[in-house]
Amino acid sequence: MQIIRSTQSWIEFDAFRHNIDVIRKYIRPQTKVMAVIKANAYGHGIVRVGQYLDQLDTVHHFGVAIPEEGRVLRSVGIAKPILVLGPTDPEHVNMVVTNDLTPAVFRLDVLSMLQEEARLQEKILPVHVKVDSGMNRIGAKNLFDFDLLVQAIEDSPNIRFAGIFTHFAKSESDPDFTDRQYEVFMQYVKRAKELGHDPIIHCCNSGGIFQHPDKQCDMVRLGISLYGYHPDPQKTLESGLRQPLSWHTRVTNIKTIYPGEGVSYGLRFIADSPRRIATLPVGYGDGYKRCMSGRTYVLIHGRRAPQVGTICMDQTMVDVSDIPDVHIGDDVVLIGKQGDEIILADELAGICDTISYEVLLSISERVPRIYKRADS
Repeated sequence: MQIIRSTQSWIEFDAFRHNIDVIRKYIRPQTKVMAVIKANAYGHGIVRVGQYLDQLDTVHHFGVAIPEEGRVLRSVGIAKPILVLGPTDPEHVNMVVTNDLTPAVFRLDVLSMLQEEARLQEKILPVHVKVDSGMNRIGAKNLFDFDLLVQAIEDSPNIRFAGIFTHFAKSESDPDFTDRQYEVFMQYVKRAKELGHDPIIHCCNSGGIFQHPDKQCDMVRLGISLYGYHPDPQKTLESGLRQPLSWHTRVTNIKTIYPGEGVSYGLRFIADSPRRIATLPVGYGDGYKRCMSGRTYVLIHGRRAPQVGTICMDQTMVDVSDIPDVHIGDDVVLIGKQGDEIILADELAGICDTISYEVLLSISERVPRIYKRADS
């Protein structure tokens, strides 16, 4: 019998379907959806999430960051196209071709290696050309370099020019800059068509989908919004998205402390009156960040309980003095909804001066993921 610790992430599959349905209201019926499940599906579990999404006819492609992630998806039977959004190192060329992944190309030397490996394996490898339209990360930076890439593809009998894409830097917050990026990108798209190619075109990330549906092109890349969060934290609750992930733990101890007594390392919290303190078996070793010490809340019995003292590697303490009838074993929500209260990853991100993406990714592998459906 498997013993599962009391600190868990619960993942509700049906929320993914719901979020895709929300996104489909912003795009044309013929526009394809790429589910971006890089970085362990934003902390939700790449294998289980990938297998669930693979069953949906509303998901057409998958996006990963590195070839190793694509190899994992292939190893569990996922057959849909998988685009490696980041660079392919020379050491990973064999992995890309062997696992029938679609690499992003922007370097002639890697393209040449891909051609040689595809020739050796007797395969035709689809590639997507990455264009740098202003983010200055990776991609062809000018039309001269782009023409060289396209010419190299044309000279590579085992390479197929399947797609062209770029990435918006400020799609959720700066429409003027996004418009300029789009105009630049369209120059490359026009050039590709002048050269006789008809690749699938994509540029919209989650911010682009919500803020710039006119730029959806042939496909959109569904990233953070797949996981229930809007790129603009102020819009998550009003977006209609549902968060698949909730983070739970339980009360393991309760004690009363008295005026002048402190809590946890450094005794950063000193009681000024009798307080009931509950201990939870979760800490920064689980991804519950130490920088939130004394600045965050948890939910117990549908009410907010302030976290007190320094968050430890494996435990944290909360003040339950104002919540009646708290007992050892009670469910505690770190992220998610309980009763009428909700704590989103956006809230924790604001405390840590980061973004919801990082908070979700920070939940460590020692926290079991428990997968649920609406009827389970």
